[in-house]
Amino acid sequence: MKRSLPIHWLLLNLVGRKSNRDAIGAEIKLVTSSGSQFQTVTTTSSYLSSSDKRVHFGLDTATSAQVIEIRWPSGIRQSLRDVAADQVLRVDKPSVP
Repeated sequence: MKRSLPIHWLLLNLVGRKSNRDAIGAEIKLVTSSGSQFQTVTTTSSYLSSSDKRVHFGLDTATSAQVIEIRWPSGIRQSLRDVAADQVLRVDKPSVP
């Protein structure tokens, strides 16, 4: 019987400040050794329905994301490095310096 390699994942829960606390419209780029993936935070899925606002990435056999770049709807950019796989990660919008 052939043994399969583990499949890894990462779920991001973005949290905004004051207005737009659900981070709707935030754009995310995730980079692993296999390449890049892009997603946008949204709750729309079809007519008269909604979906989970958390963003799910399949990482295949990668055990971490090398870089996660977030462009918040306000234009603020945030980068995270070497993020471990197989977790639900809450990411709070950074305060403006």
